[in-house]
Amino acid sequence: MSAFEEPARSRQLLLHSTLRENCGSGVNQFGQIVEPLNAPVRNEFRSVKLFAPSAAVLSVLACMEFADAAAIDQTPSIGASFAVFWTAARNRPFEDQEAIWDKVVERPRQDVYASVVWETRENLHWQEGKDRLLRQRFLQYPSVSGQIPVAARTLESDISVQVTRFRGLFPDAAARPSIRLVLAPNFDAKSGVLENRTPVLVFAVDSLILERADMSVIFPHELFHLYHANHAGIQNDGVMPGADLTLPLFAEGLATYVSSVLSPGHSDGQLLLQNNLGAIPVARLPEVAARFLPDANEKAIDPAHRGAFARWFMGSNKDYQPDLPNRTGYWLGLHVIRQIRRQYSLLEMTHGTEGAAAQS
Repeated sequence: MSAFEEPARSRQLLLHSTLRENCGSGVNQFGQIVEPLNAPVRNEFRSVKLFAPSAAVLSVLACMEFADAAAIDQTPSIGASFAVFWTAARNRPFEDQEAIWDKVVERPRQDVYASVVWETRENLHWQEGKDRLLRQRFLQYPSVSGQIPVAARTLESDISVQVTRFRGLFPDAAARPSIRLVLAPNFDAKSGVLENRTPVLVFAVDSLILERADMSVIFPHELFHLYHANHAGIQNDGVMPGADLTLPLFAEGLATYVSSVLSPGHSDGQLLLQNNLGAIPVARLPEVAARFLPDANEKAIDPAHRGAFARWFMGSNKDYQPDLPNRTGYWLGLHVIRQIRRQYSLLEMTHGTEGAAAQS
């Protein structure tokens, strides 16, 4: 019985289980160790009744240790809301700007802003963070104010194209996924769960512009997170109550891998949206895996002990680890998935119920 089929098995025992194989059978032009996409996969269409990504992830880490158009559910459009906001708020004191923002931008989308943007239920200090981040973002708006309405319209039109491509790989994906466009200073794109427990994908138009984001990479990555939430119960990119750090490691690694399939020809730095992550030598994989293992059983959500999650998954102006880039968990997750892919199909890795189990 495989690690994908037996979630009750002790994770500590799984640290010493097998999967002691090479990370792949070839090296592409970017120096990535990969398995050919057309390579035969063991038990490609085997039915999987219960899925335990953490078990498979820890198995691989143990090995490494030593060796239709989509719906935009919002009215008015975010581009129109921004135009109204900025016309009224430009050159006003911050306190006035924030009051106009709350009325024009947030109020029509209160469910998204409370549950996904500011995460008010989990973040006791969300208002202080919001004030600080918006103050900084309003100072950036003069340089991009003319681009936001245009970018919002372009993004809306691109969604249907990207969803069609995504459904070519996952035919059971929704033709009209729940996607919202917002303005937000604290992320570019993320999946989340609304108060009514509906998974949703959110794009922050202003952040995407400021980052000059590559949407050919971001779209499939984020569409997969939404698909994963709907089909495997793995919500909020694996950052779920009761889940340990192997779940976001798995979820982010798999989403990045899907981007590599649907948007080929990108380097690891491009896929991970961070060049210094792509610059980590593959030869450091055993070392990085060994360093992650002591944190593997830490909780993804633990307000009293945020250090482990931050070390591996959070971006910041400060370095969480002196000799590794921030968000190295994304890099490690991608390499874990590449190795697991040698024995399991994408279908097996994607479908299951551990996400639901983590919430029960």
